Amino acid sequence: MSGDLEQRIRELYDRIDRLKAERDETKRNAWRWAEKRNGIREEIRRIRLKVQDLKRKRNMINDEVKQLKILMKADRKRRREIIGEIRRLREERKRASINKPRRSRSYLDREIEKIEWKIQTESLPLNVEKELISRVKVLESQLEVYRRIEKMNAKIAEIRGKMNEIGRRISNYRSRISKRAAESQEFHLKMLKEIERIKELEEEAKENHQRYLEYKEKAKALSLEIKKLLDETKTIREKIEETEKKERERKEKILQRQLLENALKKIKRGEKITFDEFKILLEKDEI
Repeated sequence: MSGDLEQRIRELYDRIDRLKAERDETKRNAWRWAEKRNGIREEIRRIRLKVQDLKRKRNMINDEVKQLKILMKADRKRRREIIGEIRRLREERKRASINKPRRSRSYLDREIEKIEWKIQTESLPLNVEKELISRVKVLESQLEVYRRIEKMNAKIAEIRGKMNEIGRRISNYRSRISKRAAESQEFHLKMLKEIERIKELEEEAKENHQRYLEYKEKAKALSLEIKKLLDETKTIREKIEETEKKERERKEKILQRQLLENALKKIKRGEKITFDEFKILLEKDEI
C-alpha cells in the first residue's frame, strides 16, 4: 500500500510541476496584457494633455474673436451715429442752400473787396460812405451763407473721413474674425479627432484589462489547484508516515515478544541472558 501511495505522490508532484509551469506562463501573459494596458493608458494621458492644450488654444482664439466682435460692434454703432450726423448736416446744408444768394461767392468777395477799397482810398460824402457800408453788410450776410455751407461741407468731409476709417477697421475686424474663427475651428476639429482617438484607446485598454483579469483569475485558479494538490500530498505523506509508524510498532512488538520468549527459554534452561533480554523481562514483570 505504501508503494501505491508513493506512486500517487509522484503523480501528484508531476501534476503540480505542470500546473506551476502553466501558472507561471499564465502570470507572464497577465503581465504582458497589463503592460499593454498600462502603455495605452499612458498614451491616453498624453493625448488628454494634448486635448487640453488644443482646447486652451481654441478658447484663447475664441476670446480674441469675442473681443474683436465687441470692437466691431462698437465701430458699427459709431458708424451709424456718424451716418446720422452726416444726414443731419446735409439737411442743415439743404436748408441753408435755400437762402444761397444768386450771386457767386467769388462775385461777393470781389464786390466787398472793391467797396472796401473804395471806402479806404476815396474821399466820399458821408451819406455815400454809409450807403457803401450798408451794402458791404448785405454782401457779408450773403457771403456768410456760403461760409456756413462750406463749413458744413468741411465737417461732412471730416466726418466722412472718420467713417471711412471706421469702415476700414470694421473690414479688418471682419477679416481677422474670419481668419481666427477658421483657426479656432481647426483646433476644435483636431481636439474632436483626439477625443475620438481617446475613446478608441479606452476601449482597447478595457479589452486588454479584461484579458489581464482573465489570466489573473486563471493563475489564481491554478494556484488554488496547486494548493489543493499540495494538501493532498501532505495528507498522503501523513498517511504513509502513520502506516510506517504502525508497521514499526507492529514489528517492534513482534521483536519484543520473540526476545521475551527467548529470554524465558534461556532462564528455563539455566542459560545466561543478555542485557536487552533482562530489560524486557523487567518490563513484562517476568522476574
